[in-house]
Amino acid sequence: MEKKNYSIEYIHCSSDNVSLDGILIPELKTLFVDGTAPHTIDPVIPGAVDEIINLGSFLDVQKLNKHKTAIIQTNKAKSNKYLSAYRYLKAAGIIYNEISSIYDLYVDVEKFNEMCEKAITGLFAHSSDKKSDNVRKLFTESFTSNGYISYTEKFFEENEVWAVVGNDTNYSSVFLERILNEAIKKGSTAECYYRPLFPKKLQHIYLPEKKLIIVTAENHMNEKYKEVFDIHCIIDSESIKTRVSEIEKNLHLYDLLIRNALDKLSETKKLHELLEVFYVDSMDFNLVNECFEKIVRGIGTQI
Repeated sequence: MEKKNYSIEYIHCSSDNVSLDGILIPELKTLFVDGTAPHTIDPVIPGAVDEIINLGSFLDVQKLNKHKTAIIQTNKAKSNKYLSAYRYLKAAGIIYNEISSIYDLYVDVEKFNEMCEKAITGLFAHSSDKKSDNVRKLFTESFTSNGYISYTEKFFEENEVWAVVGNDTNYSSVFLERILNEAIKKGSTAECYYRPLFPKKLQHIYLPEKKLIIVTAENHMNEKYKEVFDIHCIIDSESIKTRVSEIEKNLHLYDLLIRNALDKLSETKKLHELLEVFYVDSMDFNLVNECFEKIVRGIGTQI
């Protein structure tokens, strides 16, 4: 499809970024997704619009049956590792919420409102109201078996970059929400990117029509940032000194929990690779290639 100059959106697996969970071809209104567990998907309109590509029909079941016990045991071990990893991530999220809640107490709300208004005015001062619902919700970052992976800087190559800086995920998220609400009010297209630990909290916003991405960051040390909105500057620095030790202890605990989670995710990858050995050895790739060629020939013919 890329050779035919179609644009492709890659949907990376959140636990193994090297793998893909899907690809989207916008011009053809065609989406391919991995419908296997843990993200099983059924077709909404089978046959007429949606289609199931069953690669399982190309497996040699007799070969797999010889390794049935090992497959079941390995799969169970992998599931347990995943559960452990996500318990650590959940705990890390609770700790970071505690950190943010401390910062919340010392933010000058009036100055924060002024900061939001400055950003909104700079973006939309010359735009008239024209409500839009053209909003996408996605992720550019994830805790994976290969560590913490971010694709956010891909946006930096061809877009202007603004940053909202601070360790308080609550206020940085509210800052972005206010910009998003104004973008919707003014009829702008918006892509919303959420935090891996807090999927309801905005982490970044991309406004394609303005060729602008607004990111959250812990510091402003990036030459790509054209505008910086620093929440640190509107925190009562004197009053919060009494909580610095508590914040540092919580950050240490957070880092420890994240490291434990990433270690567990790394272990799940090793177990998954063991499972793949069984399935690769049992797959007829000649039939897979024939299926692939048939699909490629048929893409777009129904549109």
